[in-house]
Amino acid sequence: MTALNQARQLLESTRRFVQASDDPYVISRFGDLQIRVDVAAALFERVETHPSPVALTEAQIAAAEALIAVSNAEFELTGQRTALTSSLEDPLRHKYQVVGNYHLNGVL
Repeated sequence: MTALNQARQLLESTRRFVQASDDPYVISRFGDLQIRVDVAAALFERVETHPSPVALTEAQIAAAEALIAVSNAEFELTGQRTALTSSLEDPLRHKYQVVGNYHLNGVL
C-alpha cells in the first residue's frame, strides 16, 4: 500500500473516531492534514502527465510527510497509533537529496 493511500485511510479512520467537533484546534488540524494529503495526490497526478524521476520523488516525499503528519495527529487526537507498514522504509533524507541536487545542480 502506498504512503498516500495509507495517509488517506488513516485520516478517514481518525475522522470517524473524532466525529464532529467544534473545537477550533481540531478543525484546523483536520484542514491541515487534508491539504497535505491533497498536495501529495496532486503531485502524483503531475507524475502521470509529466513523468520524471524527480517529480516521482517529490510526490513520494509529500505522501510520506502527509502520512507522518496524519499518524502524529491520530495519536494526538485519539491517544492511539496505528502501526505503519513498510511504506516508510526508504529514508526521506535520500529523497530530499535527489530533489535538491536536481533543482540546485541540475543533476538527476
